Amino acid sequence: MNFPARILAAATLSLTARPAIAANDASDKLLKLIRDNGCQMTAIEAGETLPRHGFTPDQTRDIIRDWDKKGWLDGHGFAGIKLSATGCKG
Repeated sequence: MNFPARILAAATLSLTARPAIAANDASDKLLKLIRDNGCQMTAIEAGETLPRHGFTPDQTRDIIRDWDKKGWLDGHGFAGIKLSATGCKG
């Protein structure tokens, strides 16, 4: 691989890696916000709090879907986000 091709490959790799890093940072930040709120957050609290911390509805939805796959949510009869015992650990 010649020098320009190596630079292009490195630049491409760094650009494609950034969203994953940003998503993990956002997930960690959201998890901390919810844990700090007693491991749950009503829809009203989320609507007031999350935009102030830079979260969009789409970003939050994607993070919550990932958490659900990991078993970090307890969705039984709660209008909002409630972490399971596993998700609340930290």
